[in-house]
Amino acid sequence: MSRFRLRYICVITFVTALFIAFNSHGVTTNQFRVHGLSTFNEEQAAKLEAWLTTGVNATRKTLGIYPAPLELYVFAKQSNQPVPWAYAQRDEIGSVRFYVDARFSLQKFTDDWTVYHELAHMALPYLGVKYNWLSEGFASFMQYQIMLQAGVLKGSLHDNYEGKIAPQLRWFNNSKLTPASIARRLMKNEQYAAAYWGSAYFFVLADKQLQNKHKIHLTDLIRHYQSCCRTNENSLPTLISTLDKMLDDTLFSTLLMQFETLPAKTLYPAKFD
Repeated sequence: MSRFRLRYICVITFVTALFIAFNSHGVTTNQFRVHGLSTFNEEQAAKLEAWLTTGVNATRKTLGIYPAPLELYVFAKQSNQPVPWAYAQRDEIGSVRFYVDARFSLQKFTDDWTVYHELAHMALPYLGVKYNWLSEGFASFMQYQIMLQAGVLKGSLHDNYEGKIAPQLRWFNNSKLTPASIARRLMKNEQYAAAYWGSAYFFVLADKQLQNKHKIHLTDLIRHYQSCCRTNENSLPTLISTLDKMLDDTLFSTLLMQFETLPAKTLYPAKFD
């Protein structure tokens, strides 16, 4: 059992435990549905479904079983890469749209980061436009955690994070502006790599603090969050409050306050460690 206190929200019933155990070896049709396969030939449709199944399985093993089925849509789009564009759409159910070039092999699809990034988005409620940077930072951080689970990550987690985050640290070497304000400006200017990976550092810090203070990883906490609380969340304040209550700590509210109020230079290192 985890060392952190789950308080009132992490009592998993026997029935829930049975459900998790029963579904631990693979996804079932009530956990994800794929739309649009009929527009592809039989071989391509089978390949796309296998790719998405791999993505869903790896995501659920990393972040837990999402309480609502994943609605996944595929659309044909010729490109020089297997998934040239994708996005998560927030509505009553929530869905992910993938634009794919089905000429690529299954291995190329499986090795591509896009499915893991987009499925990670669905682990959290919609955080609103003001906190798009935080949502993208979460999905960026988690994509490598999920790819590691899928067995497709090339190199170590540290090396992958360093390769993406280190080039963006220069944007946050600022003694006046806060990390949140910098990230919002980068998003507004469509400097997405800098915004996404600069924001992912929020979750690098959160993960380090969780390990140091509570002896768990962020992925452990999010797995518990799916089973106890995800269906009741609809905003950033409720998300932050719930995560803190699960820990009996103020870790997330404090870190968010620091990103909103402190100069970026006090939180970001000159060199990724």
